[in-house]
Amino acid sequence: MSGREALERLVPWCGQFSPSVGVDALEPPESLLFDVTGLAHLFHGEETLIGHVGREFGRRGLSTRIALADTLGAAWALAHYPIENLQFAICNLQLPGSPIVVPPGKTRAALLPLPVEALRLSADCVETLRELGLRQIGQLLRFSRDSLATRFGPELLVRLDQAMGVVEEVIAACHPLPQVEAETVFEHPTDRPAVIEQALERQLEQIARQLSPRRQGVQELVCCFRGETGKAGEFTVGLYRPSAAPRHLAELIEMQWLAAQRKLAEPIASLRLSVTVAAPLELEQQELFGDRGQYDPRQTAILVDRLSSRLGRSSVVRPRLLPEAQPELTWRYEPWVGGAQRRPASSAKKRPAQRQTFSHCASCKWPLTRPLSLAQRPVLLEVVSMAPHGPPLAFSLFGQQHRIERTWGPERIQTGWWRGRSVRRDYYRVETITGRWFWLFRQLSDGRWYFHGAFD
Repeated sequence: MSGREALERLVPWCGQFSPSVGVDALEPPESLLFDVTGLAHLFHGEETLIGHVGREFGRRGLSTRIALADTLGAAWALAHYPIENLQFAICNLQLPGSPIVVPPGKTRAALLPLPVEALRLSADCVETLRELGLRQIGQLLRFSRDSLATRFGPELLVRLDQAMGVVEEVIAACHPLPQVEAETVFEHPTDRPAVIEQALERQLEQIARQLSPRRQGVQELVCCFRGETGKAGEFTVGLYRPSAAPRHLAELIEMQWLAAQRKLAEPIASLRLSVTVAAPLELEQQELFGDRGQYDPRQTAILVDRLSSRLGRSSVVRPRLLPEAQPELTWRYEPWVGGAQRRPASSAKKRPAQRQTFSHCASCKWPLTRPLSLAQRPVLLEVVSMAPHGPPLAFSLFGQQHRIERTWGPERIQTGWWRGRSVRRDYYRVETITGRWFWLFRQLSDGRWYFHGAFD
């Protein structure tokens, strides 16, 4: 059982302390969050309330560290990074490890001595702050908001505002819904396709009925089966858009079922379908006199689902834009099915948005600012220019000479200092005497010229 599942199991029991209980959204989660606004008088005071919470958890054999503050961010921070030498005027702290109560209006003073990790920042942001010698929250408040946003991105300001109460943060109350699944146990193990197909159809209809009150559809479905000797197998069916249509789901299962049954190589004794991801159905108003040739996103979703089930999720991908200044790093491919529900695992660290400067020519009437096709890697060029740092006059690309008729630029693109090794380039949009348009750049570190894209 994962840590999140263990905490979620405690949520119904915690309803005796608060009607709004949630699980920490961080990974891995290790906290339960309570909204006790207006409830202290029911327990004869705040100290009595959190003392009662601690005792009840102790009776279940669970050790706790509890903090109560005006904001969710401050309570989380003090529960994870308690400062034992705080003045009693700020926090009622009796013994090390005892509950911490921050009086109303004292949140800022309680947060000042805490480490920057108490703001629930990403590891990258914390590492950058520590490299600059910023270790306590109080040190961050000496800088202007514009300075913090420019250097560390929006994450730091959001977390600061949440902790200080400038931005409201609401607990996402956790009310786990019952598992949606259907199972068939055959009286006699069978490998007859018609019998198995009928069982799958009945199970999918049961699942559709269970999801109907929630107005949800299946986004991901796991099919588990067991053979007559006890040998088991399973496969997963993912969908581009949620669906509650049993026929469509049956088609997707059928594409993987034959291969799975062949691998098992024995009659089936039991069959179970479980919905691992459900999402709200997307309802669209139909046009009364619609054009039949109009684009239908539902047909696209069906096509993507079928291709992903037949070829595998990793084979059906789409580009995703990234906030990078360096053009060749502004996109990546991700699976079309499942990419929106689960963040793709990546070793790449999150970075703040890159800095760009653009020198614009008022007389430029170029129809596009970015090329239609981009080279996967910049191609080194032989360029003729009138001045060492001036625009190009001619260049040689793939053995072909090109003379330039008109030039627009430069547009300077450079990465921020937080990226490590800096990339600094001057980009030019050029038109040749034959009417072709190219995107070239000069690398400022060594003066070399490169081809990076074409506009035709």
